[in-house]
Amino acid sequence: MTKEEIKARVESNGFAKHIGIEILEADQGHAAGRIVLAPIHGNPIGSIHGGCIFTLVDTIAGTAFVSTGKSCTTLSSNIDFLNAAIKSKVLTARAEPVRIGNHIAVFDVRVTDERNVLIARASVTFYVLNSK
Repeated sequence: MTKEEIKARVESNGFAKHIGIEILEADQGHAAGRIVLAPIHGNPIGSIHGGCIFTLVDTIAGTAFVSTGKSCTTLSSNIDFLNAAIKSKVLTARAEPVRIGNHIAVFDVRVTDERNVLIARASVTFYVLNSK
């Protein structure tokens, strides 16, 4: 999948596009993306909403997987919120493969802010829709 095809895929994801997710890189099972934060991403305590952070995680992990040329659907995921993103201006997620099999793929994702504070880490498991 070319970089243009991957970007087009994310842009066709209405929700990810609506909240401002941008793909920075995607190649051979690895991906990075970011979201420039605005008041719409916040929660009542002044932090970034966990659902926003999770959407970034799921989108970047999925992008990492589709950069292998296959498609998938999320089977399960686990996220640990490690620091509140209260003063953060940008969140960046990086996805790395743990295992890419014929039926199951697992990715680790780390989310940091512009100060390199670790905001969250996650594990995302995908079901492979088209195995070879």
